[in-house]
Amino acid sequence: MPIRQSHAPGTPSWVDLATTDVEGALGFYAAVLGWDFERDPTGEINYVMAVVDGHPAAGVFDMPPEMLSEGVPPCWNVYVTVDDADEFAGRVVAAGGAVMRPAIDVPEPGPDAAGRMVIAADPTGAVFCTWAPITAIGAGIVNAPGAFTWAEVATHDDDAAAAFYCELFGWETGTMEEAPDGPVVFTLGGEPVASTSMAPLPDGVPPHWRVSFGVSDVDVACGTAASNGGSVIMPPFDFGPGRAATVSDPAGAMFDLVTLTDWPN
Repeated sequence: MPIRQSHAPGTPSWVDLATTDVEGALGFYAAVLGWDFERDPTGEINYVMAVVDGHPAAGVFDMPPEMLSEGVPPCWNVYVTVDDADEFAGRVVAAGGAVMRPAIDVPEPGPDAAGRMVIAADPTGAVFCTWAPITAIGAGIVNAPGAFTWAEVATHDDDAAAAFYCELFGWETGTMEEAPDGPVVFTLGGEPVASTSMAPLPDGVPPHWRVSFGVSDVDVACGTAASNGGSVIMPPFDFGPGRAATVSDPAGAMFDLVTLTDWPN
């Protein structure tokens, strides 16, 4: 099992779902991804932890009023690990991005913060988060059925996005061996960590980050998603490392499902 005790700075390390229907989301993702859930026993923290094989895998929370008032739809958020959230916020602006929310501590049950986060946007408008861990590293399991597997940024300007993220996180760029004319693949220390989107972003769709979750069988998972109130946006298709599909949950948050021929460690 690809269990994590830490995530190197520059690594996408956590994802969470902002939704208008937490309880509906929990039932849907339990069916599709096999998640269990943990809640704050005190009821003080409105954040539900998804668990895979006993390890934290993702988060689910009610969309705050400011997101609703701005017309933000239910969506998945991507977090990238950094050493220092406050120092990072300054570098976002210097690299051409925008800070949407300055560094704040994220509480957890007990006296210590789980970590410190920043919400930012790249020069093309795609929103992402960063995570400076204190007591919580992010995902304790990745690259496995039920777990976060990949993140990709969908924009109308891949070159601008790539230049920004490479300056910010020290990423380098490459391509997929199976699709040299396809998406930009970002690497960190020689290991792939994220990419631009495989499919062009349609006109009128704002730039955003997408997340992928592993499943044992993409076709079965798509059927389960549809039978539990979700929708299949892009039916299953084969690509170099395996098979994938795009679905949405009942509230409309989109994500990808992937089955890999060889799961990375």
